[in-house]
Amino acid sequence: MLPEELPLWRHLEATAAELARLRGFREIRPALLESTDLFTRSVGEVTDIVEKEMFTLERGDHSFTLRPEGTAGIARAYLEANYHKTRPVQRLFHTGPMFRYERPQKGRERMFTQFDVEVLGTLDPRIDAEVIELAAAFFEALGVTGLEVRMNSMGDGADRDRFREAVRAYVAPRLGDYSPDSQARFERNVLRILDSKDPRDVELNADAPKILDFLSDDNRAHFARVEALLGRLEREVVVDPSIVRGMDYYTRTVFEVHYPALGARSAVCGGGRYDHLLRDLGGPDLGAVGFAVGFTPTMLLLDELGLLRDVTEAAAACYLVAAGEGLEDDLVVLAEELRRAGVACVYDVEGKSVRKQFAAASKGGHRYALVLGPDELAAGTVLVKDLAGGGQEALARDAALRRVSS
Repeated sequence: MLPEELPLWRHLEATAAELARLRGFREIRPALLESTDLFTRSVGEVTDIVEKEMFTLERGDHSFTLRPEGTAGIARAYLEANYHKTRPVQRLFHTGPMFRYERPQKGRERMFTQFDVEVLGTLDPRIDAEVIELAAAFFEALGVTGLEVRMNSMGDGADRDRFREAVRAYVAPRLGDYSPDSQARFERNVLRILDSKDPRDVELNADAPKILDFLSDDNRAHFARVEALLGRLEREVVVDPSIVRGMDYYTRTVFEVHYPALGARSAVCGGGRYDHLLRDLGGPDLGAVGFAVGFTPTMLLLDELGLLRDVTEAAAACYLVAAGEGLEDDLVVLAEELRRAGVACVYDVEGKSVRKQFAAASKGGHRYALVLGPDELAAGTVLVKDLAGGGQEALARDAALRRVSS
C-alpha cells in the first residue's frame, strides 16, 4: 500500500473502529502465524481454505500457517487469556491482513485486509441482531444505501444431523452429475456440497432440502427472534435457505449483507454464529457470533457506486523557504523548533530557487510559507506568508510559532 493509497485505507479503519467503539467493542490484534491444527480443527479439513488455500510452513515436526481468517485465532486468544473464567462476554474487533493461496483477480488477493468483529461468551439472539446491524452500518457509514440482509440458520445438534442425512439422501442418486469436488465431499462432509459455487452444483442444489424445515423448537425460536429484532431496527431481511457458510464452525444464525444492484456478486459481507468453537478448541461450550468485511472488495464497491471519497493526507502546515545562501542549517534549526511545538513542517532539500520553493509550498497544499532570509536571521524574526488566506507579516520567532500553531 503506497502513501497515496493509505488515507482511504485509514478512513475505512477509522470508520470500523468508531462503529465498534460505539457498541463497546475492544480492539484485539491476533497472531499472524498460528499452529496449522488450529485451522484444521476449527475451519474444517473439508473446506477449500484448508484443502487448497492455506500458506503453511513446516519446520521439523512443527507446522505453522499464516492466518487465512480471523475467528479461530481470536477464539484461541480468548481462551489463553482466560476470559472464559474472568469476563466471559467479550466484544472484540480487529482490522488486519489475512492470507489465502487463491488465484489473484479483481477484488481477490493472496494478502487481504479484513474488518473482523467477534462477540464471544453468549447465546443471546439480541447479539446476533446487533452484530448484523453493525455489519450493515459499516457500509452505510461509507455512503452505501439500499442494502439487504439475507439470513439462514445452520441449525445445531440433532436438527443439524437430521438435515445432513436428508441432504445425503437427496444427493446420492444424483452424485455422478455433481462436480468432482462435490463428489469428493460426499463422504467426508456432505453439507459442503451445498456451499459449492460450481454452476452445475448450484443448479442441482436448487431443490435440495432446506435446513429451516429441520430446526428444533429452540433453534427456530432463536432464528425468529433475530429476524424480529432486525425488523424492529427497520433492517430489511430476506430469509435465504441457500446461505451455507463455508466453515465447519458455523451454527444457528448465518447471514450475508448484499447490495442487490450488483447482481450475482452482490454479497459484500458474511458471518454468523459459531457456538461450539471454543469447546472444540479445549474451552467451555460458550456461544459466539461474528462477521468479516474485506477492505479491497469494499473499495471496489465504493468505486463502482461513485462513492470512493477523495481522502488525502493533510499536508504539513508549514513549508520553510530559505531566501538566501548559507541558510540551510538555520532552516533545520527552525524546523525542529516548530516540530517540538507540535507544528508539522518541511523544507526543500533539492536546491530549488526561492521562486520554486514558493511554488512547491503552494502546490503542496501547505497553509503557511515561513521565509528565513539573512535579515530575518539577524533580527530573530520569520516572515509568515498565509498561503490560504493571503497576506504576510514579519514576526518574532516565538510569535510566528504561536501564529502557525493556532
